[in-house]
Amino acid sequence: MYENKQYHHGDLKNLLIKSVLDAVKENNLDKFSIRETARFLNVSPAAPYNHFTDKQSLILSSIYFCKIEFITYLKNKVLLNKNQKNRKLAVIGKSYLEYANDNPEIFIFMFSQTLSKKDRLNNYEDFHQLFLDAIKESFSLNDLRKRVSMNSAVNSAWSIIHGTACLIASKTISDQEVDGYINGNLFNEISAIWAVGVSKPIVYR
Repeated sequence: MYENKQYHHGDLKNLLIKSVLDAVKENNLDKFSIRETARFLNVSPAAPYNHFTDKQSLILSSIYFCKIEFITYLKNKVLLNKNQKNRKLAVIGKSYLEYANDNPEIFIFMFSQTLSKKDRLNNYEDFHQLFLDAIKESFSLNDLRKRVSMNSAVNSAWSIIHGTACLIASKTISDQEVDGYINGNLFNEISAIWAVGVSKPIVYR
């Protein structure tokens, strides 16, 4: 929890979100209290409600905050590797797994909270677009198998990476496997599985 201090004007909203993320990292989100947080921040119990209607709206805003941070992280990784032609999808995939490994509690929080259908679609549209742009860099519609749409190619790539990231964040697989997915041949294996499933053999393109 953030230390007891007087907040600067305009900081309260972000401090409340950061307090939620502190609770997430400490696995104490179920015990998080807006009233208690307000006391630690030296504000009135009513002050947080100028920004959030209730605890759930604060949690939802915290998820959006995490999503923006994660998307920015992935985009920055792409920019750092922009000279690697046709490697954008691999960069996004490995960076996605690295983030889940380095920020397991935040990753699980970001994707496991119950959202309305509208919030869920709005929240994750940017991830879909990121994978779409990466796939279009290396594949055209003519490269895909006859029964595979670009949307299915995107969703299958994202689901393979996201599923692996969930295994990493939840500590379901060994450290050796994690390293293999992030730095070794295991990542190449799942990449090959995806590519064979969605794209025509090169000889038929």
